[in-house]
Amino acid sequence: MASISSLGVGSGLDIRSLVDQLVAAERAPRENRINSQQQRFETRLSALGQVKSALSDFRGTVRDLSSIDAFQKMKATSSDSDALSVSAESGAETGRYDIGVNRLADAQGAASSAFAARSSAVGSGTLTFRFGEVTTDGTGAVTGFAENTERGAVDIEIPGSANTVEDVRDAVNAAEIGVRASIVNDGSGERLVFSSSETGAANGFVVEAADDDGNNTDNAGLSRLAFNTAATNLEQTRAAQDAELTVDGLTITRASNTVDDLFEGVTLTLNGTTETAARVEISENRAAAKKQIQGFVDAYNGLQETLGKLTSYDAETDQAGPLNGDALVRSIQSGLRSTLGQTLGELEGTGLRSLADLGITTTRSGALEVDDARLDAALDENFDAVGALFAPTGLTGNADNVAYESSRSATQAGEYGVNVSALATRGTLTGGDISGSFPLEITDANDGLRFEIDGVQTAALNLTQGSYADGDALAAEIQSRINGDSNLRDAGISVSVAFNGTGLEITSSRYGSESAVELVSADAAGDFGLTVGDRAQGTDVQGTIGGREAEGFGRFLTGLEGPAEGLKLEITGEATGDRGSVIFSTGLMGELDRQISSFIDSDGTLSSSTESLNNRLEGLADDRQRLEDRMDRIERRYTEQFSAMDALVAELNQTSTFLSQQLSGLPGAGGSGGGGGLG
Repeated sequence: MASISSLGVGSGLDIRSLVDQLVAAERAPRENRINSQQQRFETRLSALGQVKSALSDFRGTVRDLSSIDAFQKMKATSSDSDALSVSAESGAETGRYDIGVNRLADAQGAASSAFAARSSAVGSGTLTFRFGEVTTDGTGAVTGFAENTERGAVDIEIPGSANTVEDVRDAVNAAEIGVRASIVNDGSGERLVFSSSETGAANGFVVEAADDDGNNTDNAGLSRLAFNTAATNLEQTRAAQDAELTVDGLTITRASNTVDDLFEGVTLTLNGTTETAARVEISENRAAAKKQIQGFVDAYNGLQETLGKLTSYDAETDQAGPLNGDALVRSIQSGLRSTLGQTLGELEGTGLRSLADLGITTTRSGALEVDDARLDAALDENFDAVGALFAPTGLTGNADNVAYESSRSATQAGEYGVNVSALATRGTLTGGDISGSFPLEITDANDGLRFEIDGVQTAALNLTQGSYADGDALAAEIQSRINGDSNLRDAGISVSVAFNGTGLEITSSRYGSESAVELVSADAAGDFGLTVGDRAQGTDVQGTIGGREAEGFGRFLTGLEGPAEGLKLEITGEATGDRGSVIFSTGLMGELDRQISSFIDSDGTLSSSTESLNNRLEGLADDRQRLEDRMDRIERRYTEQFSAMDALVAELNQTSTFLSQQLSGLPGAGGSGGGGGLG
């Protein structure tokens, strides 16, 4: 028999089509079920993604209100901002003032005589810059100098190998002492110009020269740069002066044109003088706080709108949102509403314990609405408590000289009494009696000192040699040298030195146990009433918060245990004993933030649901592959069965044809023909 090379050839049937139709009939119910599940999972996954995105956006708004800074913004205005601009930081002192600017602060400048070239030699030796108030006469000669002991004297070495005009400029600038050196050609030659980087009369400077040519005052060698009461060899090009203001009729001066110590938290910038006083007003920025609160309400309503669409059901069209009846979304909505409806008991005495007290209420649809009149009244009458309703903070209105600094997550809401048993002190090294030593001669035998201040050691300090008439002059020189040390300046450390009538007192500017003053070495410590190794250390504040012992560090007192754990307060003032009480509120936003995080963080319930859906989608991909494998097997079986049928039909057809051919060849079969030879 001939072989069958194609389906249906033997039978004449479209067997390929029959097999495809049978396979499709087998596939349809199972594939439809997988497709339906995939669509349902993907729709839910997309909807949960929208929920997560909406919650994430809302959390951003919540976090904006989770810091008390959002409710401590201040409004600062000036009626003449061109001459006097003003800004205010959180917690600034409020008030209204009439301020006139009579004079701007300026910085000192001084110039040398002309040199032939920048490479001209100046001279070698040591330049010493001292800062303070410089007095000159009509000829420009220095007639007086009152040293600013808050700033240190600085020595700059000018070696013989690098003593040109350019070298001196570079050495002064490299020392970074608060004086900028430059070279200016004014037509007569190259002049060294020294300019103070700080304005104010107390930030002027004198220049002393220890000239290697042996003469420190003549107009030759390095001493041609001298500018002091003994030698005025520089020309003062600009005198240092303080700014002068009139504040509500009171005349005051400041060293800088940026004044930030006149009113707490307020910075005045002096740009020019005024003809008439400018009206300056500092007030709580209630408009900014209200805008923040309204933004929160709008964000919450936007979230509710998104959730409402996803969970909706239209009875008329019988159409439901993809998350209609979803238990997770219901839990989210319920949790948020519960948190926003909380009452903060710790704020009982403030009259603002809940959002409803601000005029923020929930409508029947679940949205928030604001009663503007009630909110405005709350902001006007109890601005601080409004912030406490939203963000963690401490209200210190019932405490004396106590300021809220910070808290930790462990700090619980409540009212805590504050009791101070010991105030913080500063390290003060007090010397012995040297009142009978004056005038005191400082020479190369007793000019060397080295201190350690707050754990940072100075370089070797050398006092200016000469005769000191009294203890005040000696104290001023020692303070100047200590504060001029680069190690201390880099660390932001300074001291004050005073003569108490009998001996020296060297006091760190820092408070607490890390405040310390030690004399490390001295050429002749006894001349100053000191002993090498003498050390004085400050103490930390001590006391209790909420009746429990607190940890002191400098002037900060922090709760160690119990409900007040982590509550950090700054203690100022001079009194010990009961200081009143601090109300600490955790605010609503912290809890709301934690709640949202429990939904959308990587280990949150939304993330778990999303992960579960993705796993189920992966499972459907496996189901789809198993279906494909099964359909391949079914297709092969049908193909084999129809192939066998086709071959059998072909064989039968061939047999039928053969038999027909054989039968037709038999005698007498078929045919009309011819005729017989039988008569």
